[in-house]
Amino acid sequence: MPHRPPPDSPPPVMDDLIRLAHERACERLIHGFARALDLYDQDGVLRLWAEDGVFSVPGCDHPGHAGLRAWMGQREKDMICRHIVTNILVDVLDDTTATATAYCSAYRVRGWRGREPGPMMAPAYVVEYSDRFTRDPARGWLFSRRAISVVLAGVEQRQALRAG
Repeated sequence: MPHRPPPDSPPPVMDDLIRLAHERACERLIHGFARALDLYDQDGVLRLWAEDGVFSVPGCDHPGHAGLRAWMGQREKDMICRHIVTNILVDVLDDTTATATAYCSAYRVRGWRGREPGPMMAPAYVVEYSDRFTRDPARGWLFSRRAISVVLAGVEQRQALRAG
């Protein structure tokens, strides 16, 4: 016979299976963003974001889909880039809000896109993602914010960060 709480006890905050489904949906957003970005699929990236979401890189916020599209538009078009995302930890706060942290190593090589395989290089960056998600009734889970903190960077990338 299944355990039933006494009638006067408060209901559970969230069923474990529902929480796992929410966590998995947010993890898929994190991986989907990396994949779409690596493929230069701007529309695919935007499908993962709330209309008013904010993408924050060191020194600059990119609000909304227009801001995110402008940031993606300035990326080098001939660069092979692969974002390897690990150590994802999602916290579901309630039915419509979640947060996550993750690490990402970004491998980049200029001038080789379309001529793969490119030469193997050390990661250009290791960053930490701090994400916030919202659940839209029609679209499901979406990014509402991503803040990127650079933890490790190559010489050229450190110079670019200092230059702003």
